[in-house]
Amino acid sequence: MRFIFRVRYGQDIDLFKHKGQVFWYGLLLLAVFLAPLGVSTFLLGELSLVCIWGIAGLGLMVLVGYTGLVSLGHAAFLAVGAYAQARLMHAGVPLPVALLGATGISAGVGAFATHDRGILGDRDAGFSRGD
Repeated sequence: MRFIFRVRYGQDIDLFKHKGQVFWYGLLLLAVFLAPLGVSTFLLGELSLVCIWGIAGLGLMVLVGYTGLVSLGHAAFLAVGAYAQARLMHAGVPLPVALLGATGISAGVGAFATHDRGILGDRDAGFSRGD
């Protein structure tokens, strides 16, 4: 166990708390990039899903942990993109086009969900509308 004595505020929000973490994260990143060279197709698909859910979890952690905002719709926006991509792929659309289409659909749903309400909905006291 490593104890870190903090002497400045910036140490609380540093990405890497000590030099050892840089090494382990670098090793993990190297393993992720080398995985397609020696892993079966099934295991590579499972690793891809783990990475996707990890990115979604990290996004939620940053939103809730660093900003203190509670996100009830985080999984819903992820689900909209996943559903749109699956429907486009099922219709025979090539993968790159399906990814772009799912991104556009997700952006459209996000724009519709925040339309004329600002980021915080009705609780923003009119600051986003210029009142």
